Amino acid sequence: MKRTIAIVLSTVAVMTALLYSCKTDTGIPDHEYISRVKVIATDQTDQSVDTFDYINFSEAQGTPATLIDTIHLKTNRTYSIALRILNEANNPLLDLTDSISHLGYEHLMVYTMDPVSGFIKNKIQDKDKNGLPIGLISTWETTDSASGYLRLILYHQPVGKNGTPTPGSVDYEADYPILVVR
Repeated sequence: MKRTIAIVLSTVAVMTALLYSCKTDTGIPDHEYISRVKVIATDQTDQSVDTFDYINFSEAQGTPATLIDTIHLKTNRTYSIALRILNEANNPLLDLTDSISHLGYEHLMVYTMDPVSGFIKNKIQDKDKNGLPIGLISTWETTDSASGYLRLILYHQPVGKNGTPTPGSVDYEADYPILVVR
């Protein structure tokens, strides 16, 4: 009889632990499926807003993007930049931006400009709960007329996020052409 009670209590304890562990699930997979990244640029001089898309439904398979907008900016301006990250393969569409921001302590968006001559100065504005950059909101300052490329890389860093791209793995990459003109 004591053995039967011990087995029942052990089973109940294991089941309770499993149920509670499932309740902590955020519903977000380790690597988000991303089909579209939107760069939303608000010119601080005239408050005009432009949106630039990068669409790739098969990025994980290494296929080329289906749409890449060229980012057009004006010289000597400051832009508020907001990124929207979407999964359009899901029905209904999933906007992953708030989830990534909420789990910012596990994510870092890295901006790389080519050439690195400084024709755009980027300053990340949003921070995670530990004070480290997330990168979904930033400010860009343009200088002279120039052209180049912007590479956005979203890093998934569930362990060891330190503000650099070193730990973790890549969730998504997007390469935009940029043109800064008068």
